Amino acid sequence: MKMSIARALKERKRLIGEMNTVRHRLDNNNAVQINIRLDENDSFKKPTAEEINAHRKLDPKALMEQWYALREKLVDLKVKLQAANNGIAKQLVELSELKSELTLIENGCYGSNALDFYGERHARMVDVVFDDAWRIAKVDELRKLINSLQDEIDEYNATHYIEVA
Repeated sequence: MKMSIARALKERKRLIGEMNTVRHRLDNNNAVQINIRLDENDSFKKPTAEEINAHRKLDPKALMEQWYALREKLVDLKVKLQAANNGIAKQLVELSELKSELTLIENGCYGSNALDFYGERHARMVDVVFDDAWRIAKVDELRKLINSLQDEIDEYNATHYIEVA
């Protein structure tokens, strides 16, 4: 069956979500606590496997098999997506780096040149190379580039297909 890259990306996200759900269920069912009381001889009697399993809502072994099957599907899908994305590899890498640059600039230390006086004979000068005006202009420029690249990638993903089982 053919599937657009855009649809395959949604499927990848769905598979990851399913795997997280199964992992959570596995965590909740693998180890169960059973309270054991002393018997009439003041000793503990280990519960049977059936008694222990009665405390589990789901079978951990079946959950692990389910997780393995989902992992296998995810690996196969990721490999196909990787191959399909060769046509836009440069755009994907550039998008990632532009997002990193945007984070750097948005979180950096910017301001204006200033001279503060304190005390009779002391002053503090702040000299900035990249001021607030530069930061605002650069952020706007980067967002335009990011949006343009994202549109190009989205168009590619909507019009290119992969073969999935």
